[in-house]
Amino acid sequence: MKRFSLFEILLFITIISIHLYAAFSDAFNLPNFWFTRDDAYYYFKVAQNITLGLGSSFDGINLTNGYHPLWMLVCIPIFYLARFDLILPLRVLLIVIGLLNAGTALLIHRLISGTLSRAVGILAASFWAFNLSIHAIVYEPGLETPLAAFAVVLFIWKLFQFENEWRTRPVTSRQISILAIIAVIVMFSRLDLIFLAFIGGVWIIFRGKPIRFLLPLDAVIIFASMTVSVALRTGITSYNNLYAASATEAVLLALVIKVIALYFLGAYQHPRASSVWNITRQTGLALSVSAVLIAAVYMISLQLGIGKNFPRSAFAIDWGISMFLILALRFSARFVWFGNDKLKVTTQTSTPISELQVNWKRWLADGSVYYGILGGMLGLYMLFNKIMFGTSSPVSGQIKRWWGTMDTIYDRPAYNWYTFFGLGFQEAFDAWKPASDMFLSFAKFLKPLYPGSDTTDERYYIAITIFVLLAFILIIFHKHRTLRKTAEMALIPLAAGCGIQILSYTTTAYGGAKEWYWVSQMVFITLAGSLLIDLILRPLWKIKIARITLELAAITAAIFLANGFGSYVKTTMLYNYYPKDRPYMDVVQFLQDYTAPGTVIGITGGGNVGYFIQDRTIVNMDGLINSNEYFQALKNKEAPEFLRQRGMGVIFANVQLLDLPPYYGQFQPYLENFGTYGGKRLAYLLDQPKFK
Repeated sequence: MKRFSLFEILLFITIISIHLYAAFSDAFNLPNFWFTRDDAYYYFKVAQNITLGLGSSFDGINLTNGYHPLWMLVCIPIFYLARFDLILPLRVLLIVIGLLNAGTALLIHRLISGTLSRAVGILAASFWAFNLSIHAIVYEPGLETPLAAFAVVLFIWKLFQFENEWRTRPVTSRQISILAIIAVIVMFSRLDLIFLAFIGGVWIIFRGKPIRFLLPLDAVIIFASMTVSVALRTGITSYNNLYAASATEAVLLALVIKVIALYFLGAYQHPRASSVWNITRQTGLALSVSAVLIAAVYMISLQLGIGKNFPRSAFAIDWGISMFLILALRFSARFVWFGNDKLKVTTQTSTPISELQVNWKRWLADGSVYYGILGGMLGLYMLFNKIMFGTSSPVSGQIKRWWGTMDTIYDRPAYNWYTFFGLGFQEAFDAWKPASDMFLSFAKFLKPLYPGSDTTDERYYIAITIFVLLAFILIIFHKHRTLRKTAEMALIPLAAGCGIQILSYTTTAYGGAKEWYWVSQMVFITLAGSLLIDLILRPLWKIKIARITLELAAITAAIFLANGFGSYVKTTMLYNYYPKDRPYMDVVQFLQDYTAPGTVIGITGGGNVGYFIQDRTIVNMDGLINSNEYFQALKNKEAPEFLRQRGMGVIFANVQLLDLPPYYGQFQPYLENFGTYGGKRLAYLLDQPKFK
């Protein structure tokens, strides 16, 4: 206990107490007011079936890998309890989520208190633990997000410790291995966090060199530049339907060629060691050579039948965009990031070749350890999936990218430039909550200056612009401290990981992004926001009375936030209010009344129904938690025959929905209606079609 401060003990007790209160409230509350997301029950039912010996399957018929593996491992022992009572594992899981919330908040407190100040640490930890927007997105759905948030913050915390250690003593393979193992946890907590895990390796391996700052942000620029160039040339709709795959191939090619060219032509040397002219010349030459090589390699691949159709003019557009952005990054590094360094333009530094000769053994050794563990675990995971499920990656992600290439009834891919960069608001591509909530609130105050009932978008983006400009000015005034604290808090790899993760969805025609995908962005907002608050309050830290006052104010804010969160939970999770025999879902009762025991029922979704229904089997028809074989049958318009062969005799769905993509009416000839509920129809799935 001596390792924990009084604030940390009280914070932990408060978080756990609130979650315990929720966990033991009326049984009806848990599926209807806490675990309300259908997707969460995909985990719950698969975990239950695994404990029953039915394998990794939602329906006990089709094997599936449509989930993030580490959260499933957490769920399996918990949902062993479902054989005794369906609500009991939900109560246990809610307590586990509370523990993850508390652990994440404590790590944030230690990170911010260790790098900035106690007052800001108290504020940041309380904000994370009790903010209702974070709670609604991260902790309430019952998905993998609590574990992902904890893993990301743990990784940043270990990078903070590493940052202090490598400057004072030699780095050992054991240290690199521990960081790599934590990176594996990050990756398997949510597979799209692989980008943060891989970029973290750059930050670790190239310690002490400017490339560790520049390369992660260069990767974001290269990714954005190539995909934006294609979308500018084709239009976003055509990009999603026809060019997303080829643009992704070009991005991978550009990343390899541009980074190599930038390194060997000197664009990763210390920014203060070169004049503005030399920086411009080195960067311009590297990107020009890269543009020629990328275009040539891609054209050859097209001739060989390897590459896909690609608008050739996009290479020229990419050259212009990447030239502007990468030069802007170099000049920002020279005049802002490293502006207070003692290194002058006249200082002699090693050439890229000599730097490589001196460091290659250490870089190779560290890289082999880090990426050997990370890449090895990823390779084993993919191999296991290929052998077990017939596909090396989760089928759910493949299906959603397939959706993005058509006009489906499900969520659409990024459809304008705001969503393309994850800057939409109040929708799936609002990647920066809860900051976006703050911008939206500020935008309301701009209405007298920018009136109009249809100008909410404009005011929102004006608010973002004002905030970014003010933050930039603040950073310029505190540039040396910003650089030091940015390095200590690993904000560069975190920001780059966030950026590439967003682009991995918005630029690949992903047709089903959800608000809970953006966990690392929430962590970044919390940490970066803490840094900005610290910079604002910096003049007061040296005044004792002001410092004490700020700490008291932070504690007061923490109490206020905790009270607000506790009141919300108390109001929502009621005691002795709902009858104990009240059905958890009315639709479950309907299906049990209108179908015989043992019936296999298909639903376009069906997570919570599949978990709560008794003596029936629910098959997922959209494919997100079904097999790769079903996905192929759905694409080939053979889904009715596939499902009928596996015993499915009834479908419960909106029949108009089944006429639209991705179903394309393939079920209609096989349906015979016999019941309705809530706008959906209950129908027999016939052995033979009634018509062609």
